[in-house]
Amino acid sequence: MHLYLLRHAEDRPTPRPPHTRRLTDRGHRQAWAAARWLAGQHPTEIRSSTLARARRTADAVGREAGLPVREDPHLNEIHWESPTGESLPHPRENRWYPPPPGAESWHDFMGRVALSVSGLCRNASRGQRIVLVTHSGFFDAVQELLNGGGSRVELKVAHTGITQWEYRPGCFGGSWLLHRHNIVPGLSPLPSPTPDGPGNPGGTEPNT
Repeated sequence: MHLYLLRHAEDRPTPRPPHTRRLTDRGHRQAWAAARWLAGQHPTEIRSSTLARARRTADAVGREAGLPVREDPHLNEIHWESPTGESLPHPRENRWYPPPPGAESWHDFMGRVALSVSGLCRNASRGQRIVLVTHSGFFDAVQELLNGGGSRVELKVAHTGITQWEYRPGCFGGSWLLHRHNIVPGLSPLPSPTPDGPGNPGGTEPNT
C-alpha cells in the first residue's frame, strides 16, 4: 500500500475561523498542479480532511483522477486555539499539560492519527495507492508515529507538498519505506470551469 500525504493548497490567512478559510488564487493553481501529478500516480482512493481548504484541494485531485472524495475527520489539523485569542505554545512542546478549553492535546491528536493509520494498515493491499489530503500537523504526527519515540522533530511541508510512504508488512528492511518528502509540483494553468461542479474555481466552498 502506498500513502500519498498531500498538504492543502495555500489559503487566505483571514480572521475567519480556520475551518472555513478559502484558497487563494495561487492556492487554486497549486491544487490543480498537485492533482495532475497525483493523477499520474494512478491513485485508487482519495480521502480528505473535512476542513474547507483541504476539501477544496482534494476536489481538484478527485476531478483529475476520476475518483470520489471521502471526507475523514481523522485527517483534520489539530485543534489548538485559545478561546480568548491568547498566544499558545506549540502543542508538541506543551504535550504534558492540559490543553485550553475546547482544544485538543497532542496526546489526543496522536491517538487520532494512529487510529487513522492503523485502520489503513488493517485493510491494506499491494495495489492500493491512497491520497490523504491533510494538514502540516498530520505530517509531523505520522513521522513521530512511524519513527517512534517522542523526540521533537518537525517536518517542513509546503502548501501542496507531497510525502509518499509505502507500507510493506513483513519486509526485512522495515514495514514502512519513505519514498519522497515535500515534493511540490510546479504551478500550471487552471482547467476550464464546470458550472456548479467541484472543479469550478469560482464555486462555493464545502460547508465545513
